[in-house]
Amino acid sequence: MTKTILITGAGSGFGRGVALGLARAGHEVIAGCHIWPQVSDLRAEAAREGLKLRVIKLDVLSEIDRTHALSLEFDTLFNNAGIMESGPVAELPMEVVRASFETNVFAALAMAQGAARKFITAGKGRIVWTSSVAGLVGVSWDGAYSASKFAVEGFCLAMREELKPYGIEVCTVNPGAYRTG
Repeated sequence: MTKTILITGAGSGFGRGVALGLARAGHEVIAGCHIWPQVSDLRAEAAREGLKLRVIKLDVLSEIDRTHALSLEFDTLFNNAGIMESGPVAELPMEVVRASFETNVFAALAMAQGAARKFITAGKGRIVWTSSVAGLVGVSWDGAYSASKFAVEGFCLAMREELKPYGIEVCTVNPGAYRTG
């Protein structure tokens, strides 16, 4: 069954691989990239491979970009955009911690809420969040990232139960270390 999947953070790393892999498998993919050079690069790669891939600019921190993306037709949201800053928790500047939560938690939650409203109306849908092994076990030197992914796990557990009666599936993907560029 062909799905239409909106992926955030598709400009590099894990998200890029997922976008290309799903397009190769025949799914309709809307690949959201953080910045315009990523959009151009991914479009060029898809063209070289002869893949049908819709690539859009989607900075998840931009309400304008989020609103545009959520107005598109899709039945699966893959919340993949994320950032990681490392360092000892006792020394991490608060702006680094806040930035981690803004991208990894709050922007992803905004996307999930928008998708949930759309899917409740449709009576079906799927929301997949990229979490991390670091969201299941504490990781030294990656405390802000790990804490943000623990928060993702908490929201996903709640959303899974809240949206189940509406025919909406919610799950996480928990990769280990992955070279994202």
